[in-house]
Amino acid sequence: MLIDMTHTITPEIPVYPGTPAPSLSPACTFTRDGFRETLLSFSSHTGTHMDAPAHLFQDGRTLDQMPMSQFSGRATVLDVSQEGPVITEEFLRSHYDAIHSADYILFYTGWEDRWGTEGFLEDAFPVPNEEAARYLVSRGLKGVGTDAISIDRMSDSRLPIHHILLKDSILSLENLCLKKVRGRKDFLFFALPMKFQDTDGAPIRAFAELREAFEGERRRR
Repeated sequence: MLIDMTHTITPEIPVYPGTPAPSLSPACTFTRDGFRETLLSFSSHTGTHMDAPAHLFQDGRTLDQMPMSQFSGRATVLDVSQEGPVITEEFLRSHYDAIHSADYILFYTGWEDRWGTEGFLEDAFPVPNEEAARYLVSRGLKGVGTDAISIDRMSDSRLPIHHILLKDSILSLENLCLKKVRGRKDFLFFALPMKFQDTDGAPIRAFAELREAFEGERRRR
């Protein structure tokens, strides 16, 4: 069973303040050309996307330099919607078993419910503090994700959590759809980025493969 964890890119989707809105315009039409094509224009950090180390570090790796194995693995979704504005190291340690076995830790903040509204950009979603981010680095993860617009507080221009994660080549994933996998542990997760030259970040097609659901369906048949 596959579960899509990706928002659809439209001209109206929320974007980080200062980022241009996406544009999807007809390049060719049935009437004029006999076929249809769409001209796409959007930032590399639009919609459900991932950040590469090159996003913040001049000598950081780009996504097109990384092996495909970086973009999939075992994932755990931690429900932090009731944790307040800060995700602490203590909270993470209380979920040691789930984190220890994961390649990706994804934070369900509940902000997905605000998608498409002004409330999505309200700067109150839970984010890790610096101690929690360093703890995540110590676990040797491939990536850390959230259903909010940033893994950092939007008001903190230093982007400390981004810096801590990306310095160690831990990908940052933002604007995920996590409601359908809220609280799930140890499932297969895929986050496949667009591949273009010098990729500092890219929209991704993120999805989960829930094998136990597939096995249950097969047994019922």
